[in-house]
Amino acid sequence: MITLLLQPIGLFLIFLTCLSQDQVPEIFLEPIITVNFGDATADKPQSKSWTHAGQSWLVVADGAGPVLWKKEDSKWRAQSSVNTLWKGQPNKADVYVHGDDAHVLLVGACALKVAHLRYSKAKGQYIHEGIATLPMPAGCREIETATITHDSHGRYWVASDWNESILVWHSADGATWSAPQPLAQDIDADDISLVVSLKDQISVIWSNQKTESMMERVHMDRDPVNSWSKPIVIEQGDKNADDHLNATVFEDGSMALVTKNSVDQVHQPQFVFRYRSPSGNWSNIPYQALVEPQQPSRPIINHIRNGRIYAMHSVKDRSNGLYHISVNEVTRNNENWEFKELVRLKTHTTGKNGDLTSSKSAFSASDPYLIFFSDDLGHVFEYDLKRLKE
Repeated sequence: MITLLLQPIGLFLIFLTCLSQDQVPEIFLEPIITVNFGDATADKPQSKSWTHAGQSWLVVADGAGPVLWKKEDSKWRAQSSVNTLWKGQPNKADVYVHGDDAHVLLVGACALKVAHLRYSKAKGQYIHEGIATLPMPAGCREIETATITHDSHGRYWVASDWNESILVWHSADGATWSAPQPLAQDIDADDISLVVSLKDQISVIWSNQKTESMMERVHMDRDPVNSWSKPIVIEQGDKNADDHLNATVFEDGSMALVTKNSVDQVHQPQFVFRYRSPSGNWSNIPYQALVEPQQPSRPIINHIRNGRIYAMHSVKDRSNGLYHISVNEVTRNNENWEFKELVRLKTHTTGKNGDLTSSKSAFSASDPYLIFFSDDLGHVFEYDLKRLKE
């Protein structure tokens, strides 16, 4: 085994471990930033990075609130003009970008807020336009996570778990929000949701570990805002549900959803790749077996527009407590889906690494293909999938 030191990339160095041909290459990363908050890139369904005007942006959690970062000259720099105004705000973020506008959903234990940023071409940075608070029902015990999207009629949508329910809010402008509408009740307190914008419709997906099911409800953009389909069973039984969800939407209107199941048995798949056709039909493909001592968890997915599909997840080595990130290419062969591991991303952290995140939109060929993850010590790591050979 030979370890090569590659050229510096920004504030960190990349070490490439060259293995034999039948093994997966390993890359050791150094932190790009350090914050005063562990697991700064959580939570599972959220997207915290984006590219706009040829520049890369990232929102992560910090001890004083969420922090906006911009990549300049290969270095990540905190955007103090925005971050000063975000002090004390909920610090787990999901970002939806539409043109020069970025709406950042800020998630707290029992609070949801939407910060509006507008990009200034003259200044080359985002200007903070304001923060809206979403109405919250009385009796909230916990919100684990929430996501935001935008439909073809210009409305914004937020979906969130709330106690043992799934709620959805809508807004015509991102500033004034409706009262929440319940879409599901009597789920497990550990279940979560994800809202996704598809062609002329909005899909809300959630896990229900009580019924061992993955569920969906659909709103057509042309319909009244409170009109939703009846619950759709994506899959039920065999412990196929858990609170790990992440999705990417393809250019033809289809969607890929990656989830973890609750099987947790050696030699059995830990994840399910769920493909939704443009007409709304689902197919479910289990993948990524649990093989001791490797324990995979927290999958995410993204793709290059009209190009390669990448599925990533964290892996804990239960023999030594060390983690790595597994990057896989997903390919379709007729009606079959195949998964090939391309690289393993490692750090020198002895504790947890994980909470992968990427952009909500697909990667553009003209931009970097950035993914991020963090450890429980406040370090944030970056990798550009563009470095992988075709």
